[in-house]
Amino acid sequence: MKISDIFIKNWKLPVIALVGICFALYSVISLRSADKHEISISPPIAPYQNAIAGIGIVEPKSEIISISTELAGVLREMHVKVGDSVKKGDPLFSLDQRDVDAQIAILNASLEVANAQLLDAAAQFEIVKSMDDRRAVAKEDFYKRKYAEQIAAAKIQEIQAQLNQAHTTKERMTVLSPITGEILEVNIRPGEYASTGNLSAPLIVMGDMQTLNLRVEIDEENAGKINANSEAKGMLRGDPDNDLNLKFIRFEEYIRGKQNLAVAGQRVDTRVIRVIYEIQNPNKKIRAGQQMDVYIAQ
Repeated sequence: MKISDIFIKNWKLPVIALVGICFALYSVISLRSADKHEISISPPIAPYQNAIAGIGIVEPKSEIISISTELAGVLREMHVKVGDSVKKGDPLFSLDQRDVDAQIAILNASLEVANAQLLDAAAQFEIVKSMDDRRAVAKEDFYKRKYAEQIAAAKIQEIQAQLNQAHTTKERMTVLSPITGEILEVNIRPGEYASTGNLSAPLIVMGDMQTLNLRVEIDEENAGKINANSEAKGMLRGDPDNDLNLKFIRFEEYIRGKQNLAVAGQRVDTRVIRVIYEIQNPNKKIRAGQQMDVYIAQ
């Protein structure tokens, strides 16, 4: 067989290889000729010559409050939405109360019956008690009527206690705001089942946003280098040109594992101390949960 015949029969492979080489060359040339993207936001620069850096998370003065329910049930009415401002004691949401309402109606009816029985027992006992001659009535009948009145009175107290319990249960089925603050997150809707306990997604998240704090994590090797009088500034991510003054509030003395990571892949076995600062006179909208780069002067 001639070489030309072999090439004619197997021409596809060389052509495909040539096309691949051309495409690769084109891709490399295109990448080289592409415009270089400049970084639009410069990285933060420490405002102090000697500074300790940390990462802070913005939180309400009250800290984040995860609202739960004391009783489980189906949510019937949501009284708030994200962004609402509420006062302490305002209703947040209500569970289905039809069952407890039926119990209250039954107990009210039972209470009326018990009151009537008490009046009857009291009248029966008054008859024998008012007799001038006690020998006219058997001693057994006298005490039977006497104790019947006491039992009727005790029955009223029992039903009243059950009624109070039912009213308390009804009150607990409407969850009230524990503080004056702002609704930050709502994770349940009418018709959904509200469970009790520590949930992965709280039913409602709220906090006092009138004053914002910053929870800063400082590596444990630098914990001894800062104190309550150390000046500190913070910069919001994406806005390094506007630093914010921070006022020291307190240390959280318990050393724990690091949670706020600066970059992906950072070591998570670092131990940190937490420092709480108050953000002084923010000149722009700051939201709970935002990260800030923090620098503390030595």
